[in-house]
Amino acid sequence: MSYVNETMILTSKDDNSIMVFDIRTGNSLATFQASQSDVGGFSMIGQDYFITSQHNKALVHVYSWKKDQPLYKTPLQEKGGVIASSNDGSYCAMGCGSGSVYLWEVATGSLLRIWEAHYNKITCISFTKDDFYLVTAGDDGVINTWSLEQILNKDVGLLRNKQSFTDHSLGITSIHCGFGGSNSRLFSVSLDRTCKIWDLVSGRAITSILFPTFLTSIILDATETTLYVGGGDGVIYQTDLITLNSNPQLLTNQQQHSNTQSFTSSSELEVNQKKKTFIGHTKSISSLNISMDGSLLISGSLDGVVNIWDTFSRQVIRSFANHIKGSITSISVLFNPIDPLNFNVAGLENKKSFEPIQPFEKYSGNSGTTTTTGTQSRTTLPVKLKHQDLENDTFTQNSNRSFNALQSKSIKTTTASSQSSNSNQQIKDLTKLNKDYENQIDELAKENLNLQKKMEELNKSKSQLNSKILNIQQNPNTKPTKKNKLETPITTQPEQKNKKLENIKIKFFFGN
Repeated sequence: MSYVNETMILTSKDDNSIMVFDIRTGNSLATFQASQSDVGGFSMIGQDYFITSQHNKALVHVYSWKKDQPLYKTPLQEKGGVIASSNDGSYCAMGCGSGSVYLWEVATGSLLRIWEAHYNKITCISFTKDDFYLVTAGDDGVINTWSLEQILNKDVGLLRNKQSFTDHSLGITSIHCGFGGSNSRLFSVSLDRTCKIWDLVSGRAITSILFPTFLTSIILDATETTLYVGGGDGVIYQTDLITLNSNPQLLTNQQQHSNTQSFTSSSELEVNQKKKTFIGHTKSISSLNISMDGSLLISGSLDGVVNIWDTFSRQVIRSFANHIKGSITSISVLFNPIDPLNFNVAGLENKKSFEPIQPFEKYSGNSGTTTTTGTQSRTTLPVKLKHQDLENDTFTQNSNRSFNALQSKSIKTTTASSQSSNSNQQIKDLTKLNKDYENQIDELAKENLNLQKKMEELNKSKSQLNSKILNIQQNPNTKPTKKNKLETPITTQPEQKNKKLENIKIKFFFGN
């Protein structure tokens, strides 16, 4: 019997490496260095790259299959947390301990938006399969869905969630988005010991299943008929959703006037009868994943052990106990990207190639537009998504979507060319303005030279006057050879009148 080659990626917050194994053979395929990530701090970006948020650090590392060291180490505004990338690899979102969500564009590294999504720490983040919604959950027990179209729309100031699910009474530890995109079901587990199933269209809870311990992780098979949840007691619980729906007697404590059904187990025997269990870990289950065909279940625990289970017999067929030091924080399964004959994980090739992913910005750049990193300039154009109804998918709708996609690409190209022409015109205007400034500077320099010459003449005249004053002070008795006209006494008209009056008085007194 032939199987699809699948790869298992393991991360830890205590070990300084990322391990890659073949889940069928158990062979080690690669080891990547310099990474310590928290639970939920790992995400694939397409099939060629993956990103990890570093434990207790405001830092993310981006890796490629071609190199065992990080391609980029990007600093953040705050300590990293849970991280997820869109299914088309265009966007990457991260939820932090402050309750904030950061969204980057992968191709440019632009930080597109930051917003407050929860009051407490964000513990889970995921995109729906069609990338229409971004789903976040936190310690506040709330699940919020956000429209990616509105997130990317820069005209939207205050971002509001599309749906808010508040039935959990304690913090949410894991979520799983089903198939069907925005028309799918959403699964969540919480510290309140319940697993809830939600309808994304109506925004209501479909079913609530109660377990004997608090829950920490969740995964479903591809058909979404079998549910696996990891408990805080180290036990994995399997629930057949079809059997649960087809046997109303298994659903107890159903509340009147409510769409929420709860399954309560009164004893361990009843749990084992109605829910199949996988027992093999000693500490809380931190991560779960499943093979493409649903035959293998992979579990990681805080005890540092990774077990691969046969889902039919519920027996461990392979265990990794000493490969990674410390608790397991993430398990990812994907088609084998490594060709052992052509793959060079050590990065020995010196050939440089363009990487379609750029370092993430720490702070948001100018809205709309062109930012620069080093010598490379990049332009970010907002992309708007349209809701696709997967149930009523027809050839005409596919054709219309293809035409709209081509039209949007044409609009983007036209926008980019117009921005380029505007930039060229701005450069010309700035060059002309700079030339005018240079002419004004030349004129000012000439005026300054003339002023300097006048100052020299004034200083020369001043020195001559000072020398004359000095000579006069040294020879005060020296008589001038010629009388100055100004020195002759000037007789004013009133003085002449006074003299005439005096002559008249004398004549009158003495007679003729």
